[in-house]
Amino acid sequence: MIMSADRGTFKTSRTSLTGKRTYAGVPSIDYDETKNEKPWQRAIDMLAKKGTHLYEPVKSVPSPYIILVLGFYMLLGYCSQLVEDAMPSVISDKDIAVDDTSTFSEESARRYLDIILGNEPRVAGTKYHLQKTIDLKNLLDDVAARANIPVRTDWQFVSGDYFLEFKLPYVNLYQNLSNVVAVLEGNSGFNADGSTRESLLVNCHYDSVPFALGASDNGIYCAVMVETLVRLSRRKKKFKHNIVFLFNGAEENPLQASHGFLSHPWFKGVTNVINLDSGGVNGKAQLFQATDPRMLSAYKYTKWPTAQGAGQFLFSTGIIPSDTDFRIWRDFGHIQGIDLAFIKGGHVYHTRNDRTEFIKPGVIQCAGDMLLSVVTHLADDEQLATREPPSSIVYFDYMNVLLISYSNLMAILVDISVCLFAGLTILYYIWLVGFRLSSIQELLWAMCGRLLCVASGLIVVVACVILMVATTTQIRYLSQPWIIVAVYWVPYLIVASTVAQLFDSWRTKKTGLNRSIRAAQAATATRLLVLVALVALLSIPGTGNVRYVLTLPLVFMSLSALITLSALRYTRLAGWQHLSIEMLLSVPSVMFLYSLALRITSFLVPIMGRFPNGQPDYLIAAISCLFCVLSVIPVSGIELLFSRKRWWIMSGGLSIVCVILMFIPFSPYQDDGVAVQRHTWFHTEIVSYNRNGTAIERTSGVLITKWDANNIQSAKTALKNSGLNTKLSLSADCERDPFCNLPLLRPRLGEYLKDSLFLFMDPPHPFPHSLQMTNKSCVTDICILNFVMIGPPHNTLVFVPQPNATLYNWSFSSPLNESKKHRGRPVFIVTQSTATYSDSPEPLEFSLTFIVPAVLQSQSIVSISHAAHKIQHPEDQTQAFTRLIESAPKYFNIAPTICFKSNYEF
Repeated sequence: MIMSADRGTFKTSRTSLTGKRTYAGVPSIDYDETKNEKPWQRAIDMLAKKGTHLYEPVKSVPSPYIILVLGFYMLLGYCSQLVEDAMPSVISDKDIAVDDTSTFSEESARRYLDIILGNEPRVAGTKYHLQKTIDLKNLLDDVAARANIPVRTDWQFVSGDYFLEFKLPYVNLYQNLSNVVAVLEGNSGFNADGSTRESLLVNCHYDSVPFALGASDNGIYCAVMVETLVRLSRRKKKFKHNIVFLFNGAEENPLQASHGFLSHPWFKGVTNVINLDSGGVNGKAQLFQATDPRMLSAYKYTKWPTAQGAGQFLFSTGIIPSDTDFRIWRDFGHIQGIDLAFIKGGHVYHTRNDRTEFIKPGVIQCAGDMLLSVVTHLADDEQLATREPPSSIVYFDYMNVLLISYSNLMAILVDISVCLFAGLTILYYIWLVGFRLSSIQELLWAMCGRLLCVASGLIVVVACVILMVATTTQIRYLSQPWIIVAVYWVPYLIVASTVAQLFDSWRTKKTGLNRSIRAAQAATATRLLVLVALVALLSIPGTGNVRYVLTLPLVFMSLSALITLSALRYTRLAGWQHLSIEMLLSVPSVMFLYSLALRITSFLVPIMGRFPNGQPDYLIAAISCLFCVLSVIPVSGIELLFSRKRWWIMSGGLSIVCVILMFIPFSPYQDDGVAVQRHTWFHTEIVSYNRNGTAIERTSGVLITKWDANNIQSAKTALKNSGLNTKLSLSADCERDPFCNLPLLRPRLGEYLKDSLFLFMDPPHPFPHSLQMTNKSCVTDICILNFVMIGPPHNTLVFVPQPNATLYNWSFSSPLNESKKHRGRPVFIVTQSTATYSDSPEPLEFSLTFIVPAVLQSQSIVSISHAAHKIQHPEDQTQAFTRLIESAPKYFNIAPTICFKSNYEF
């Protein structure tokens, strides 16, 4: 006898299903257990046997219990978070013997951290930066004096320039830049000229951005490097290779000091690099770039491996508005290695809150244990005696326990094998329900149902985001990160599961399959969709570091399917039993996906506080939905085990809660928390001169640049009673000038100047700055113009040749490449930094060579703007500017700069 699972009516024959419905039902075989069979025949019969219980109805799980299921998976999320946040115990100095070279002490590293940080920002070019450079050099000299193995130290002063390929490329020029270096001598030693032989490079930067102490970025790692050097210098036996510890003094300029070190003799023997940086504070440092498989093999020995190749792919997309010195080592130094950074707690990155009190116990210990272990393994690795070309590697960790890495070729083989394995589980399901056309047709219908669920959930979330963006404040998740689950994850789950129930109700009327088979069918359809997606990615080159996000869950899902389908085949399972098995088997894949989601989301959310382009809520919604879809894939189909009775009450109640949370006016920012609103304010005077050097236009005021979706509007609201007039539109200036005739400090932010706010105010206190043409010589159609620029430690030059003039050459060592075009004219940008303080900084002398028709050589050849920036000098601010800053809300994180922009015609 067969009973329809939902309608409760019995059929008198198996063939009655096929007579009224297109689906043929689950086949059954009657066995005669008493017949005379040989053992091997009986074994084959057992393997081929399908129990008649497959025809019998399965009692559904009451729908209110779905709350318990949601609670279970939220508990898994909490456990995943605990694993991510787990830190080792802090080791004190008293717990380590003096001659212990393999144990790291956080207590000792914190003392070094205090010495490195001091109590002020260490902005390259300022007097305090120079003072802390001296302190750092003295610290390393003291380590060298106490070492058992020879340690050499050096303070490098270097000048140079290079073309930096950012979104808006430009020449990055540095003068008198400081690097402090220590070399732990290995058996490889030094050449006769003082250059190093085979060496491992370990890099951090000790400078900071203006008005930020930089405890995490990058004080932690510099302190960790000092403690690592101290421990290793107490060894009695040398390593095979030298270890170069570079404390670079101008990473924030950006990336100048690492480029400067390329010319140091101690870089000559470097074969690999461990680059250490930060985009946050706390948590475990994430390995997010790797170009040498040999170094990953050493990283596997760490106690808490934390690495996701998907992060490297994400970094390459440009969504993350920052970079590390790893670019210099790879692109200019042609050395490979690994790049690690703190990514959790990015709210404090480059803000006033980047202080030691926000560093949780165990964070430095974890970072130190990792670095000491990796350096110890690599410095004795014979393979690292030579440089290797960059190699793309697939790598990921599982819950900070196991690091898995393999080549791209192996990735293809692994992914194909997983696809074949998943395909076999799909065939297993089809065999279980019967190899017939109707089985395949119903599986295809199930695939359509799964796609419909996903599409419906995404459409509703998009509609909600559009409504929230129109009616509420964007990036509320900065201060309330949990809201991401409430307004993106849960609405998707409600809609997708409800559509699944409706679709299932429709198909049940046509097939009469019981709940367990329908749930297994939905899970099989999901595996088939994941398999198709994985095959599609296999056809796209360069996706190896993304495919594993599907490969690993598909492995777990396929293994789970074998167990579940076999259990259904041999045992009659009640709905709650089937549900329990599915939930238990989903734990490994769900926790892996949760871990990945937690890392990337916790990294991206704070970035939206410094994401001036586009609508950040749409990006976070997209990322959230992506991980929500991935996270529910391993349990796809379990919703069909629940009764539809009272389903609408449960889903409706959850929907009401989500809608209420969507429109609660949470503030994205905190007065006393870490979620602050970023601001850069330029107190500036802008003067334009004609060819005779006469000022023809002069404007002064405060430029407030765009940093996130809200900060300009927040500034307008906060300063509306300041009594200052506001420039209502910058469109005319932006049409005339490449950068809206506004001062430019960081070229990558130039495209957002059009959205800035300008308040008219009296000019700042003057300081020396000038650009003079010292000589002009023309022969035939070639004209060479010589210039001298005088200014503060940070300057930006923008060259725009006149329409009939072509910039043919210049005296900078960087290749002559334009940065952009404006109104059809090429624009060339040069940023200049005097990166070590001096009472009398050297002027910048340079020349430009143009091709100009002889009849036009007496006219203007080039327009040059000079933006002279005085940063981290609060004592030089006018009282009016200081009062304006003090009137701002407490949640404003303001980095004020004094700037003069001069426009010249030569």
